[in-house]
Amino acid sequence: MLKKSLNVKGARVLTSLEQKEIKGGFWGGCQPQLLECENNSDCPPCSFGCGISFEVNGQSFSANVCAF
Repeated sequence: MLKKSLNVKGARVLTSLEQKEIKGGFWGGCQPQLLECENNSDCPPCSFGCGISFEVNGQSFSANVCAF
């Protein structure tokens, strides 16, 4: 299952060193996770708010999840 989810054009797995260097990045230790939301108040303060959109083969899709 994980192998299929990583099969995204342009995506790559971070090396162990890259993972250690991130340390939560600018989120201050907040770990990105898939959180369903209805509005921005449903998301943790370290996220960019509710809702993400992406394009696959020219079609746009959106999802009600917190954007990290």
